[in-house]
Amino acid sequence: MKGVEHAVTERINPMEIGRSLFYGIGKRKDYRRAYPYLREAASKGYVHAQYLLAIALARGLGVKKQPKESIRWYLSAARKGHPGAMFNLALAYEKGRGTRRNQRKAFSLYHQCAKLGDVAAQCNLGVAYIDGIGTSKNIRKGIFWTNKAARKGDARAQYNLALAYLEGEGLKQNLPHALYWLKRAAEKGHSKATRLLKFLRTPGNR
Repeated sequence: MKGVEHAVTERINPMEIGRSLFYGIGKRKDYRRAYPYLREAASKGYVHAQYLLAIALARGLGVKKQPKESIRWYLSAARKGHPGAMFNLALAYEKGRGTRRNQRKAFSLYHQCAKLGDVAAQCNLGVAYIDGIGTSKNIRKGIFWTNKAARKGDARAQYNLALAYLEGEGLKQNLPHALYWLKRAAEKGHSKATRLLKFLRTPGNR
């Protein structure tokens, strides 16, 4: 048919624009401009947009801090399996940020997130088992998750594993292993590991 026209206007994806502005992909970071795009994308069900929106609300990035509102969006993204949202929500429950402290909920989320391979969650899950936070104390499981995170390069887990070897908690006491993990953690800038390593290397302190 003569004279028929087709659409030429490009569709705008609020998720892509918001993400680009938030991370500074191909342009400078601009949290204030990113916020409305992320809000729109989050309301449309984009999981990662919900996660980024929650971060913006929790930290006051481009918008006034709204801790309670951030929890709502973390919950939405976490229920859809977003590892970052699970971890941040667990941390919020653990510390009581934007919601009441609930160690059991924090433990449950750390556990889910750890099984998805999140290193920070594996580290925190190890601590929860070792100290009995939100769950029954279980040194064996604590060492398992701490070792897993340490081998993936988490400095806190490496420091915690070094302490376990140093004190013989949950595994056989082994000074060389303790020094090895302290060195690994210190190389990543872990201040406590650096100080302890220096102390143990000083003659007469072992």
